[in-house]
Amino acid sequence: MLSRPQVSDLLQQEIPSNEVIEKAKTPNLWNWDALLNKPQNQQQRQAWLILSLVANLGILGFFKYYNFFTESAANLLSFLGLPISLTTLNIILPAGISFYTFQTLSYSLDIYLGKLKPVRNFWDFSLFVTFFPQLVAGPIVRASTFLPQLLTPKSLNEVDFQGCLMLFFVGYFKKACISDNLSPLIEQYFTNPENYTFLSCWIAVISFVIQIYCDFSGYSDMAIASAGLLGYKLPLNFNFPYLSGNITELWQRWHITLYSWLRDYVYFPLMKKRPKAERTELFGYKNLLILMLLSGLWHGAAWHFVIWGGLNGIALIVHKQWLSRIAPYKGLLPLRKLLGIPLTMYWFCASAIFFRSNDLSSAIQVEKSFLFLTSLGSENLNIQVAWTFAPLIMLHWAAYKGWFADWWRKIPSWSFAVCFGVLVSAIFRLTAINPQPFVYFQF
Repeated sequence: MLSRPQVSDLLQQEIPSNEVIEKAKTPNLWNWDALLNKPQNQQQRQAWLILSLVANLGILGFFKYYNFFTESAANLLSFLGLPISLTTLNIILPAGISFYTFQTLSYSLDIYLGKLKPVRNFWDFSLFVTFFPQLVAGPIVRASTFLPQLLTPKSLNEVDFQGCLMLFFVGYFKKACISDNLSPLIEQYFTNPENYTFLSCWIAVISFVIQIYCDFSGYSDMAIASAGLLGYKLPLNFNFPYLSGNITELWQRWHITLYSWLRDYVYFPLMKKRPKAERTELFGYKNLLILMLLSGLWHGAAWHFVIWGGLNGIALIVHKQWLSRIAPYKGLLPLRKLLGIPLTMYWFCASAIFFRSNDLSSAIQVEKSFLFLTSLGSENLNIQVAWTFAPLIMLHWAAYKGWFADWWRKIPSWSFAVCFGVLVSAIFRLTAINPQPFVYFQF
């Protein structure tokens, strides 16, 4: 695999400043978004921003959350002794709606905050919204990152073909050879967890943690590589999160574009709502918990996703408290580093059960089996799959250390073509017989 820091350098290019955007001579095909940028009328700017938020979040809320909130309201009223019949709809969720909704929101918010000038060309904006490589499963691309790239013509001479092809190869390997091969075993367990032993529980949970990373980061790798072949740079979305030494570091390296989006557009504005003197530690923790609850809800319209987000929010708060208390004891630093990665992964696996389970009740069952080593049933999964964990971990570590990085740059083009052809031929033998849809297509 490629070293992630090296991969992030593959598609580096200078992003023009907002001044360049402002000076660009492009036809003024639309003007409504410029109203967000008029400093002389704050009320009008706020009205246009609210309209943009209502339109974007309203569409997302209807398609993704209408049935969830309707069913939740009906269950709550029934619990309170006020049974009511509410109609749910058979809504088809558009693929990737959460991703491109956040992308378009970034455009309005950046203009309102003065970080971006309104784009003057409707087709440039349309390309930003519909740019296909990352459209359905990320990374989430902000307007301030993508739109400036449209100001400069693209040349084939500037494209790092070998780097992009290798990055695409790595993403395909993660998805088609690792994630898709683990998918049937995971589905087998989580469909009927009550039939299996605690050993099967551990195998299924660890397999899922591997699957979700390979599936999602694999898509991101292929999206970044595809955009790079077209001459565009997309932001890094994963940076070896499973080698994090604590839960805070993990969430700084997992789905980077989502959590940086929530940080900049949700957490920071919530913190600024109070004067500096009133921004207490407790206030910050409350906003951090809100951030992670929203993250859980973003991932899926079900309470087990919300609980997953809340558990990770609590873990982040506990870690910050732990750091403040352990800071004076510098002699414990080596022990913290030694235990940090396995403890972080243990927590991530335990919380991931709520993410993967089909409903809340089965999630609680699996959680008990995982934490207390209790067998719900007597059946066992294919335990031989556990033998693949060690080489995958070693491969991941080697990629993190950069052992495979840049070798393709040190050989002639014809040698690269031969090596790449051999790798592609070999990888087809490992590709899953039954391809699976990307997990994040449902979000």
